[in-house]
Amino acid sequence: MGILSRASYVIRSKLNTLLNRAEDPTETLEYSYEQMRDELQDVKEGIADLTTQKKRLEIQKRRLEENIENHNDQAREAVRQDKEELARRALEKKQTKMSQVEDLETQIAELESTQQNLVERKMNSSRGLMSSRPRRRQ
Repeated sequence: MGILSRASYVIRSKLNTLLNRAEDPTETLEYSYEQMRDELQDVKEGIADLTTQKKRLEIQKRRLEENIENHNDQAREAVRQDKEELARRALEKKQTKMSQVEDLETQIAELESTQQNLVERKMNSSRGLMSSRPRRRQ
């Protein structure tokens, strides 16, 4: 057993030496740099996508709020005309839309939180990228 483990150790040592010689540190650094640049680009795209989603939700929320105001006006007008059933339906629609607005506000808050996390990640990645930029040979 002693001979086999010693032979195994010698073989592993020789293979490790060969691999170390074959590996170019500059290429390794450049590859790592490229990976970091790709990750930074992905983060930037993620931020842009989140911003777009957030804007869409905000537009949808604004439209719902306008509808809520319209339903409120309809209910008031129906009450003035003694049309209680019509007023009740308008208020039910208003309540449904108010619930949808609350859901949208929750989604918007979640997107803002995720967006903030991505912005922080982008800043950290940018700093790391700037500090690890490979030096070109002159």
